[in-house]
Amino acid sequence: MSGFADDYVDVAERIAIFREKYPEGSLQPFDPSDPIKIVVVGEKTFIQYVACAYRSASDERPGVGVAWEPFPGRTSFTRDSEAMVAETSAWGRAIVAAL
Repeated sequence: MSGFADDYVDVAERIAIFREKYPEGSLQPFDPSDPIKIVVVGEKTFIQYVACAYRSASDERPGVGVAWEPFPGRTSFTRDSEAMVAETSAWGRAIVAAL
């Protein structure tokens, strides 16, 4: 993947690794009733998503990942997809924390 380190593992692969290692696990928003937050810092606006990677239904210390995505997105790939990009990034970070 251009622009990434040679050992970078994308989120799709991280999800596959997580599911293989923890078949009873689940990926969930930290606050399911309010998964997306708008954060303003100075004059910049961000979409925030906080994800949890639960290794089991009784996991009391899930991996937690936070991601902020600039709003509006800066590229044609992120514009109008800011929430999805933030969610995917947060999942990747939560999985790393859980593994």
